[in-house]
Amino acid sequence: MATVDTSLEGQTSGAAARLAAAHSAEHTLKLYGGWFCPFVQRAWILLVEKRIPHQYIEINPYHKAPEFLALNPRGLVPTLAIAASKPLYESTIICEYLDEAFPDESEHGKRLLPTAADDEQGGGVYERARCRLWIDHICSRIVPCFYKFIQHTPDKGYTLEEVRKEFLGHLKVFVAEMDSTPGKGPWFLGERFSLVDVMLAPWAKRLFLIDHYKEGGVGIPGVGKGQGTEEDEQVWERWRRWFAAIVERPSVKETWSKDEQYVAAYKRYADDTTQSQVAKATRAGKSLP
Repeated sequence: MATVDTSLEGQTSGAAARLAAAHSAEHTLKLYGGWFCPFVQRAWILLVEKRIPHQYIEINPYHKAPEFLALNPRGLVPTLAIAASKPLYESTIICEYLDEAFPDESEHGKRLLPTAADDEQGGGVYERARCRLWIDHICSRIVPCFYKFIQHTPDKGYTLEEVRKEFLGHLKVFVAEMDSTPGKGPWFLGERFSLVDVMLAPWAKRLFLIDHYKEGGVGIPGVGKGQGTEEDEQVWERWRRWFAAIVERPSVKETWSKDEQYVAAYKRYADDTTQSQVAKATRAGKSLP
């Protein structure tokens, strides 16, 4: 039986600790989370982006309180409690719910998924569907491959170079779909920050962990060092523009603990010894929980 390492740091630090403290007071809307979890960070980013009053509750992954397990018997974070008996889980569902439940733009900013109201010709409806299509690409291709990448060890049935190529391929397909209109903003939709950007942000912030633990790092080419084609260089230039913007986005920075905490926590993934549900699913070649 695998030994579970329970030495994981149990609290937020840095900017995330300040944010958690600011949202520690009792509130009917509660986010149960864990500082180390990128799926939690998705939901937390959205709460910050939309300026939604809430209570943040840090969950100890090794000692889960009965009241939390009553809300979510699977014991996974994030869990959103809308009221004592109305829980939601799954980060994409939580984020869509929050975007729809707090629609007042004067109080909560522009919707993060386009709506029919964005375009009299129905373009908003199409763009919302397109956003969901590429959110699925993030969830079903990029994120699982991130774990396959960081969990690589020499005994795997695939090489480090093979998984690096696979990961970069998924990124390139995604980046090719970004709005590349000259002079527009850096986000997936150009000037408009959207749920698509939120969905990938936590793993963009964690790419430095692959650079730290895996020989050759992520392997994203530098300026002028792509495959020698103009198209390849344009794709990676567009990625660099998005990446530079997302890691500096206030909501992303405010929900981030100190880098060294993540380095320590993700050593379990780099060694492929962690017994998290995500890691076990990756190891077994199954869909992420």
